Amino acid sequence: MKANVKLAPGADANGLAVMMCDLVGQNLDAKPHKLRDFSAISGSVSIVAEDAEVALTLRFRAGELTIHDGIVGIPDVTIRGPSDAIIAMSNIPLTKRFGLPIASRKDKAGQEVLKDVQAAMKSGALHAYGMIFHIPMMLRLTRVMSVNG
Repeated sequence: MKANVKLAPGADANGLAVMMCDLVGQNLDAKPHKLRDFSAISGSVSIVAEDAEVALTLRFRAGELTIHDGIVGIPDVTIRGPSDAIIAMSNIPLTKRFGLPIASRKDKAGQEVLKDVQAAMKSGALHAYGMIFHIPMMLRLTRVMSVNG
């Protein structure tokens, strides 16, 4: 099974959308075990990089991902914050057994990434609106987006 990850018309002018499309496509090509999580995601996630004044929407439907420029419709989850914190989320370490976003004690770099993301959330710089209502979707998305695992 090959993942269907594509940009919506006009999204190719959005650098963050192009980067996300490449990231997800490359992750799924390099790690086919992530296809199971990818295929199970249904819903939409908007990402707003406030400092870069750019937004995109990830729309997952039946094993397909379409990435739109801007916020499209009413997203299930909206992630807002500085671009460096948003990009750091793709470097979050995952546990080997369940793919949870937890760094092992030996993984000092992974612990730093988690600390940075958690600090951004605690300070209010990084928000994930609606995440509490869509935990399974967000766990799957984290596994698909992570360059680890």
